[in-house]
Amino acid sequence: MNKWEDLKNKGSDHYKTGKIEPIDLYRSSGMLRHFVLGNIIKYSFRNTDLSKPVNKGDLQKIIHYAELLIAEEDDKREVKDVVDITT
Repeated sequence: MNKWEDLKNKGSDHYKTGKIEPIDLYRSSGMLRHFVLGNIIKYSFRNTDLSKPVNKGDLQKIIHYAELLIAEEDDKREVKDVVDITT
């Protein structure tokens, strides 16, 4: 299993009920980067009230989304490297 699949499997089970997971739809349509960055902002913003403790679950989600974006960028780089070698 590749890095993308490993990370995707760490996601919430309620997204895995259909044939296509939403994250795969975002990825295949070119919307993944915007989706991921939006979620990072959302979970960060939930923790801006300094009078409340930081929600560790939100921090884990921020890390998870960042790792998904890194895996996507690494996959793109690998594909580009293969194309460069074959051309």
